[in-house]
Amino acid sequence: MKTKKLNVALIGCGAVSRNHGKALLNNEYATLRYIVDINRDHAEKFQEKYGGEILSDYRELYEKDVDVVHVITPHYTHPEIVIDMLEHGFDVLTEKPIAIDRRDGVRMIDKSEELGRRLGVCFQNRLNKATKMAKEIIDDKRYGNIVSMMGLVGWDRSGKYYSESPWRGTYEREGGGTIINQSIHTIDLMDYLSGGISEVSAFDAHLRENTEYEVDDFAMAYFKFNSGATGVGFFTNAYEKSKICDVEIHLEGATLLVQQRGLTITHEDGKREFFEAETLTGEKSEWGVSHSLLINEFYRSILEDKPFIADAKTALRTTDIVNAIHNSNGRFIKVRGYEKV
Repeated sequence: MKTKKLNVALIGCGAVSRNHGKALLNNEYATLRYIVDINRDHAEKFQEKYGGEILSDYRELYEKDVDVVHVITPHYTHPEIVIDMLEHGFDVLTEKPIAIDRRDGVRMIDKSEELGRRLGVCFQNRLNKATKMAKEIIDDKRYGNIVSMMGLVGWDRSGKYYSESPWRGTYEREGGGTIINQSIHTIDLMDYLSGGISEVSAFDAHLRENTEYEVDDFAMAYFKFNSGATGVGFFTNAYEKSKICDVEIHLEGATLLVQQRGLTITHEDGKREFFEAETLTGEKSEWGVSHSLLINEFYRSILEDKPFIADAKTALRTTDIVNAIHNSNGRFIKVRGYEKV
């Protein structure tokens, strides 16, 4: 195990970068050395709170003393930047999704394996307290096998959310709307908790009457799981003033409701138990509190040479499911996940 702290660089100083900055303040495993953004104002605002030397081009990192790079940039840029960083000897943690298209994700994984570098993806909700409790209950078969599961997302995204970030709201740059952005964490939890989604049949659509974006704002899906169980999903970012993000799991002997605020267990006799978790309030509260936990897990996976809970191969499954929902139009599509090029 290394004794020195990891040197870290962040590429991208947009909204979600604050969660990475918070994780790096007084971090026991790593030190933030560099921050990169083509927008100097964004970089300076980030630097005021979290430090780091400002660079305007990520290629300036090639010759820097850096161990780990966080990629916190628009979706469509992930493959090029991540592969470039891997090729220059860095371990990489990228924000979700790993890529818009699964084929780009496969290329990224192939490159990380070829070079022996680690590649992780920010699916931080895998480390939420409720998720961890539900995962343990399911894996231990404490209440039997999974019978069915539902994912429910009701968020509100419109107006300045799109105007302030022009890359959003387009299939070319964002890769979709509510499915790949707001709902992707819930879809990931369904795959993670179930033991794997095997097939998807779905419809998605742009149902709002507006021109702010071209992408989906509603979707519904029917899932088959590797276990033989089934599930459904209902997803929208057109539910005004809402931040619903639930996974309900019917087991043979109980029902689990997984939410950021905690885990509810409803027993066969109707008795309910609630296990509260730490939550946030206000703007961006839907991001939850587990970014720091996940980032530290990534650092520990490097320092202790152990598996990472949100490795690129499992993260690619989520992109594959998202792609399937977009392309299904009511047909069943198999979830392929990682297959070497």
